[in-house]
Amino acid sequence: MRKLAPFIMALCLLALALPAWADSISPLDIGFSRITGNSSQGDQVNLNVNVSQVDANTVQFTFSNLSGIESVVSEIYFQDLDGMLARYQILNDQNTGKVEFEAGAKPANLPGGQDISFSTSYAMQAENPSPKYGINPNETLVIYVDLKEGVTVATLLAGLNSGSVRIGAHVQSIAGGTSDSYVSDPGGGGGTAGAPEPGTMALMGSGLLAGWLVRRKRGRKGGKGSPA
Repeated sequence: MRKLAPFIMALCLLALALPAWADSISPLDIGFSRITGNSSQGDQVNLNVNVSQVDANTVQFTFSNLSGIESVVSEIYFQDLDGMLARYQILNDQNTGKVEFEAGAKPANLPGGQDISFSTSYAMQAENPSPKYGINPNETLVIYVDLKEGVTVATLLAGLNSGSVRIGAHVQSIAGGTSDSYVSDPGGGGGTAGAPEPGTMALMGSGLLAGWLVRRKRGRKGGKGSPA
């Protein structure tokens, strides 16, 4: 056991030496579900937000319009019931296409959101005219969101899964006609917002390995003392 002690200690120190891993996420995609029924072709609108980590306190949201029909995302709304998000930064210089957004939106609340108890904490809209500067098909919008002190990305993922953090999108000019509203759906983008954290996996792996070595050592000792 004494011979194993330095090895076990080294594994523990390795896990502790990975603070950047201890609270990190792999980029994930979240889809959207339609909540209004204004357009006969509204189900053909395909929206996606990619969530990735910038650093321990900042998360990047990249909104994409993947629709195969005419449509434009003109307003985006965040619901933050638990107050996890501190600051929103629109990065128009990183957008794809002629996308230009600004803080604030009219209407101030997600159209149709009252029917699903959507509570707007922050809103942004495309600069006028929105059909030109909104998110048209094959275009993207990038924003940074800072987490409040004490909030981790793992906590944010839990909020996205539970619905305390939701994202709404108002889409206009669907097939050249009416508009509809959509809300983020963690299960609708090819995966759930909750991948294992690498740091946790490393710590678990080191613990399992150490346990296996201890059992192996004890097994050898038992084998030597048993009758032939």
